[in-house]
Amino acid sequence: MRAARALLPLLLAALSMPAAAEDADLDQILADARETRQVENSIQKVRMVLVSRTGKERVREFEARVRRDGEVVKSWTRFSHPSDVAGTQLVLVDHPDAADEQRLCLPALKRVNRIAGKARKGSFMGSDFAFEDLEISGADDAKASLVSETDAQWVIDAVPGGESSYGRVRFTVRKADKVPTMVEFFDAADAPLKRLTIEDTARDGEVVLPTRSTMENLQKGTKTRLEVLEHRLNVPADEIPDETFTAAFMERSG
Repeated sequence: MRAARALLPLLLAALSMPAAAEDADLDQILADARETRQVENSIQKVRMVLVSRTGKERVREFEARVRRDGEVVKSWTRFSHPSDVAGTQLVLVDHPDAADEQRLCLPALKRVNRIAGKARKGSFMGSDFAFEDLEISGADDAKASLVSETDAQWVIDAVPGGESSYGRVRFTVRKADKVPTMVEFFDAADAPLKRLTIEDTARDGEVVLPTRSTMENLQKGTKTRLEVLEHRLNVPADEIPDETFTAAFMERSG
């Protein structure tokens, strides 16, 4: 089973959720949720606001392009604002039967570096998202279980496997449209660490798109807000060619 992850460029088109469960009913809940949020290719412009413990704000903007080819999902993110981060790019490649690839390009270095090992637990662009939060899938031994159910929502726990920083991840999923409204992250001691809240959504055809979200670091007192400014879903594949996800393209686009 796959670990739960939040894919930043898709928070976009869809929050990643546990891919399997311990009973048939939960299997169906998760399958329905994924189908509701299924997107083949997308292009989005997103505003990111970093909020310090004292309330000071820093605003960043980026474009995210996502392409799905069968079971392989690739995303490319490029920051355009402010000037000190403009040109910074991140490419994620999800291989369903192997570890995700992460590559970062910093314009000052003009070089593409692979994000691996302990570096995946570091902060992404100074935000409250870690690089590992951006992964589409995770360890195959993650386990999901249904914690509670009301007329309005399900609450699902996922225990990541592998080398995750989290001891447990809890999803609250709205029944009306199968969209996660909150994701809570707990550390290895099961203390609350971070909380991702989906504050607003929009419907585009059959897809329900989270358009405003906030990730809070409960231990540090900081938070990161995300707002989708523009989006195009299920765009033609030729608008997001394969070369978009190559090191050569990243170096040219820095």
